[in-house]
Amino acid sequence: MKRWQNLMERLMLPSIPEYAQKSFNESYLRADRVILVLMLLQWLTATLITSLAYDTYGYGFVAGGLITLTLFGAYRLFAGTKMMRVLAGIAMMLFSLVFIQQHLGRIEMHFHVFIALAILSLYKELAPLLAAAATTIIHHVLFNYLQLYEVSLFGMPVMIFNYGCGFDIVVLHAIFVLVETAVIGYIIRLQMEYAIELNRSEKKILGLNEVLSHSATHDTLTGLPNRDYLHAKLDWTLSHAKRYRQKFALLFLDLDHFKNINDTLGHDVGDALLIQVASRLQALIRENDIVARIGGDEFIIVITDLHGIQTLEAVMQKILEAFRQEWRVEVHSLRLSISIGSAIYPDDARNLGELMKFADIAMYRAKAQGRDQFCFFTTSLNAQIHHEMEIANTMHKAMEDREFVLHFQPKVALRSGVIIGGEALIRWNHPQRGVIYPGEFIRIAENTGFILILGAWVIDETVAALGRLAALGYEDIHISCNISMRQFRHKHLVVQIEEALKRYRVRPQTLAIEITESVMMEQMEVTLELLRRIKSSGVHVCMDDFGTGYSSLSYLRQLPIDSLKIDKSFVDDIKETGDNSRLLLNTILVMGRTLGLHVVAEGVEREAQRAYLEAMECDYYQGFLCSRAVAESEFTALLAANRSIS
Repeated sequence: MKRWQNLMERLMLPSIPEYAQKSFNESYLRADRVILVLMLLQWLTATLITSLAYDTYGYGFVAGGLITLTLFGAYRLFAGTKMMRVLAGIAMMLFSLVFIQQHLGRIEMHFHVFIALAILSLYKELAPLLAAAATTIIHHVLFNYLQLYEVSLFGMPVMIFNYGCGFDIVVLHAIFVLVETAVIGYIIRLQMEYAIELNRSEKKILGLNEVLSHSATHDTLTGLPNRDYLHAKLDWTLSHAKRYRQKFALLFLDLDHFKNINDTLGHDVGDALLIQVASRLQALIRENDIVARIGGDEFIIVITDLHGIQTLEAVMQKILEAFRQEWRVEVHSLRLSISIGSAIYPDDARNLGELMKFADIAMYRAKAQGRDQFCFFTTSLNAQIHHEMEIANTMHKAMEDREFVLHFQPKVALRSGVIIGGEALIRWNHPQRGVIYPGEFIRIAENTGFILILGAWVIDETVAALGRLAALGYEDIHISCNISMRQFRHKHLVVQIEEALKRYRVRPQTLAIEITESVMMEQMEVTLELLRRIKSSGVHVCMDDFGTGYSSLSYLRQLPIDSLKIDKSFVDDIKETGDNSRLLLNTILVMGRTLGLHVVAEGVEREAQRAYLEAMECDYYQGFLCSRAVAESEFTALLAANRSIS
């Protein structure tokens, strides 16, 4: 039974899969046209020439014409269909039989039947072949009957072959036709299998090309369009906006503190979060807008057909609110925010490169202003960014040219009035602009990484100054220097401090480092380890800008620090008349005494402030009341004058 099924499967033609159907349909149409041309040529060359040569054969020309013209009519109705293929098979064989009959049935004309069958294999289908074979066999049987009874048609004797023959010859020729049909049918099967395989290979190649094309234009993680696809779409958007005088906005989006998620929870969680971010962004925009991921945690949204600033503000506000919602990633519940910068065509720029740059600038301004907000690009913002870029580009050369110097602001003991030390503050002696204060370049140095070079220089110069003061006899003077967040997290900080102390032979107890409250409160375990290492070297640690961050009493008790520096904003609250504005200041002073820490008040400018701080038992102060930050030579002179008075 199984062998019989295998045999039947071999005899049957393979079914045409859906992906190859289009190719076969096109092949059927081409074969239809070939058969029509062939029929026309046969009619004109075979029957017409014979009819002219032998006037008794005119019926062949008429019969061939009827068959040919009928097939042309059928083509108009059934082109490319199975019906057309069956009719073509019948027509081809009828024409062959007319041709044979016209030549008085010469036996060699049977080859014309075989050729006709072979031509029909163009269709790669059995239907026209079977129709042709059936037509031939029926013709032989019918005309054998007419010949047997000596019937004449059109004045000509009916003869299948040159010589009269019996029914056995007709059967033999029918067998020939069937064998020929089987052979050609097998050839058709091979053709179909080959064509199907070609289509299968073509489908695989097309599928692979689609995958490669998608991979080339889309982000592999999120499936969003990538930078290349975005540029192509932006070119079209720009052309469309120019033609129809429309506006569009380009939004530059960057996740806030995304690096912390990767560092603490791992890149798998970070990747899963990015996938969710992409999905949420797609849900927030319109169908004709574009959202793309251009790298890391950076995304771009193009808002097309923009009608007003209010619309754009509403879109950006909706994005901010969507990101403030809880994010569930695996087992983690995360809080996330995003910073957005926007630039508008043609208001801000008419060039795509500038438009992207301006949106990027606006995004960084949103981050600088506290994150979790949006910022529009403006010309003043552009001027500011160019200024900051100029600062960033010239800082390295300024270091090489020794343009950076340290100034020192005295720290004074409130009870005795003695200058016990100072704070080292950096200044930039610019050859064209004069003195540039740190507020203008420290943030830029932090953002560019130059702060590591600058911070190392500050440590080295501060310790060198301590060495020079000690050589002048001021061995008890303490000098502190500020440490930035990036510098504090750097693995070589402790080594830099220890090497500088060793190089200039300075006692560690005379050096203090000042670290802001907000820096200390981040990653407490890391902070505690670093502070313990610094303390073990003998260097003092001061918490700067105390009261502006979020530290609690429990945290302060854990931190190995020596002193608190009260932020200037609290000192400014000291008024001539008593009120509640001093409440926070008083609390900080009590807290410092409770923890056994030295308390330094900065920004003291009036005698009333100094007197109040002394009454509240604050330990030290610094500010304009004593002196501004001055060059090392002036600081030394201040020390000499102070010591002579005291």
